Amino acid sequence: MRSTLEPGGGVVDLGGWVAPAMELVYEQGTPEFRGQWPGIEAMLELAPLRAGDWDHPALELPADAPRRAPDDAWAAPSSARVATGVLHDNPAGRVAALDAAGVDLQLLSPGPSIDACLRLPSNLAAGVFAAYNRYVVDYCAGSSHRLGAVLQLHGSEPRWSAHELGELAGEPSVRAASLCLAVRIAPDDRQFEPLWEALERSGLPLLHRPSFCARVWSPGRLLAYLRGAGVLERHPALRVAVLPGESERSAADLRHCIERVASRDDLGTRLFGVATAAQLQRGCDDGLGMLWASDFPLCGELRPALARTRELLGAAAGPVLEAQPRRFLGLRRPAGAP
Repeated sequence: MRSTLEPGGGVVDLGGWVAPAMELVYEQGTPEFRGQWPGIEAMLELAPLRAGDWDHPALELPADAPRRAPDDAWAAPSSARVATGVLHDNPAGRVAALDAAGVDLQLLSPGPSIDACLRLPSNLAAGVFAAYNRYVVDYCAGSSHRLGAVLQLHGSEPRWSAHELGELAGEPSVRAASLCLAVRIAPDDRQFEPLWEALERSGLPLLHRPSFCARVWSPGRLLAYLRGAGVLERHPALRVAVLPGESERSAADLRHCIERVASRDDLGTRLFGVATAAQLQRGCDDGLGMLWASDFPLCGELRPALARTRELLGAAAGPVLEAQPRRFLGLRRPAGAP
């Protein structure tokens, strides 16, 4: 079990991204997995990255690059430059960006192309996730107090997922897990118990990304299942944070979604929402239960993203950027402490 929270300072960012070249994922796979690679590659239909390639000396976001929301243009001006390879194989460049911005710890999730694993049979998707998990643990290994790996698990393979937690949850960089949920999965089913037990035993929280799941698994649907099926009651140490889905356009929408199923004691201690500055801009109230995601490096430079977030949060900046994410992650002391 990971340690419980003691107060400490330092900004925690729940929303950093990596996008490994798929050949790296291939290299991390088992021989059996590699033998099926041509078929897997064809089914994934990988989308090109939005933000440049790895041959340029720096990653420049063009003025017409797609935005995550219409009001986040401040986050990715055409002049924003990010050190090359931070999405791929340059963790030192990422740590330098954290230093420059004043961010203590950043969690790393896979970029959008891995979401295509929903199209794969679950056993093949689990092979992709297993390879990715070992890639991201390696990426974070040299700076495990600054870079946090989010493990990717599969709801159709709960026993494999529990085994994956058993193998990797003890790695110093591993901070959370995300769960791929297909249409026909009901996370209140008895087959999920080994997974919930493994999560609780590891002390890792669940970071729910709707894009990583079938569309039916909105934040509200997942939380309603966990509450209604007694999962939260049976596993009192389980902590869950949800990113916005298609029906949640703002931090206020996400907060309302959580409040519908949360007791007062749960909000901000076990159940959390994760929002970017663009989503916070539409309303955050007192910030209770909210966590911050930068979208780095797809947002452009990290420093202005954090500055804008502080401006929007006002008095709620301390809890949202520091205290609440540490509670979610179960950190005993500041992440930068030796």
